[in-house]
Amino acid sequence: MPDQSHRPNFLFVMADQLSALATSPYGNSDVLTPNLARLAERGVTFEHSYCNFPLCAPSRASMMAGQLAGHLPVNDNSEELPASVPTFVHHLRRAGYYTALSGKMHFVGPDQLHGFEDRFTTDIYPSDYMWTKTWANQGDPPRRVGLPGDREIGKTYDRQMAQMVKESGVLPWSYQLEYDEEVHFRALACIRGLACRRGERASQPWFLCVSYTHPHDPYRITREYWDRYAGVDFKMPDDPPPGYAPHPSDIWSITYHGIDRVGITREDVYKSRRGYYASTSYVDDKLGHLVNELDRLGLLDNTIVIFTSDHGDQCGEHGMWFKRIVREWSARVPLLFAGPGIAEGLRVKENVSLVDLYPTLLDLAGITIPSDLPHRLDGHSFAPFLSGQRPDHWSNEVIIENNGEGTIRTIRALVKDQYKFIYTHERSDQLYDLEKDPDEWDNVVDDPAYADVAERLRARILDGWDPVQFQADIEASQRLRSFLKEALFQGTYHPWDYQPFVDASRTWVRRSQNFQWDPYLGR
Repeated sequence: MPDQSHRPNFLFVMADQLSALATSPYGNSDVLTPNLARLAERGVTFEHSYCNFPLCAPSRASMMAGQLAGHLPVNDNSEELPASVPTFVHHLRRAGYYTALSGKMHFVGPDQLHGFEDRFTTDIYPSDYMWTKTWANQGDPPRRVGLPGDREIGKTYDRQMAQMVKESGVLPWSYQLEYDEEVHFRALACIRGLACRRGERASQPWFLCVSYTHPHDPYRITREYWDRYAGVDFKMPDDPPPGYAPHPSDIWSITYHGIDRVGITREDVYKSRRGYYASTSYVDDKLGHLVNELDRLGLLDNTIVIFTSDHGDQCGEHGMWFKRIVREWSARVPLLFAGPGIAEGLRVKENVSLVDLYPTLLDLAGITIPSDLPHRLDGHSFAPFLSGQRPDHWSNEVIIENNGEGTIRTIRALVKDQYKFIYTHERSDQLYDLEKDPDEWDNVVDDPAYADVAERLRARILDGWDPVQFQADIEASQRLRSFLKEALFQGTYHPWDYQPFVDASRTWVRRSQNFQWDPYLGR
């Protein structure tokens, strides 16, 4: 293997459902995230970073493929990412990187690697069509309903999702903690193994993705983390201004999650924020442990550390929780870089999104995309920002889609400069001036003072995109996958869920190696 020691390593750390607005580098003084703060101090913080879809599987697929979810298409938590789609991990691996994943990526379909050479854990969520729901069956406004043929029919639908808000608090242990502890253990083992490599493989660059499921709901955590927030007077969501009327898409999120049916009190809001922030501190601790281990093992100086999330959580803002809405708490994600060649203590104000990571990571690794590769990227490299420069012709715009369960019409948003324009098919438009109205209470789409902005952004959001055809394609996919789900759940079930394998015959002291005092010598 040729010497590639000049190329940086990457530690890519992901949280699940972590809003940028719920972290200290983004101005939230209530939440305790000292390790994120330290990462920001020694690196670059993107102040206005967005996901491209406020839902797990579509957001992650979009990020990995460098394309908007609608172009793939992966429009809900049960739509397959085709194995033929090249991810940025394929590029890294082809260029000689060792690529590994520990944790969640929510791939749907039989390919559970998508370019990763190793995967140390299974996923936490189903990889099949189990969660497929048709818009036609959700009603208007939409509700979560179980239908014949659904494996999750029954107790899953006997309660509203919003009941979790009322149940926020202390939990001694949970399946999510069980998952993240395994993710963390496997990631640390990988880092230690990488530090101990010998021979030609010692100079091989690597990309390790460590992806946790916290602080994803439910908002419950162990006593240790809950008590860190004892007596904290959290900033609570603001009440709507007089005369405010929620948009239909807001109502869809409220009804789908059952928020209107469980009677959430102010105490429930407080406890859910406490549980969410405590779970965020849990992830922050894990980040600190990973970075400290890199430092202890002498790997930190040549490793770019990246932290982000797939989407955010409304945390009670606008009377909503969870995601499935393009408002700021749900769509804004933390995005921080630190490491060799990265400016220190820099804050970038321009709009960026997760779909930009694909070309950016390849730029940082010195990898050129083959000119004849038939894969169009929707993202753009922001690598110059990381060294304190500005990319040429930066458009300063982000497209966010929202076409999963809990919506019944296609939704597309455009964040351009200080404005956010939201198109909801067959419903009214929205326009927010985020500089003057960061909490998005004042829809100025019909304000004459914003007429030119509204017209320009509406034209931009519809350029090359047909919402009528797009909606028809989504509904056709929902019907097709519902049919396949019913068929595949009959008879013997063959899951696509990833099965991690550990070859115990090649670990520790074995006859095939006999490297008794240095078991990493042959790796």
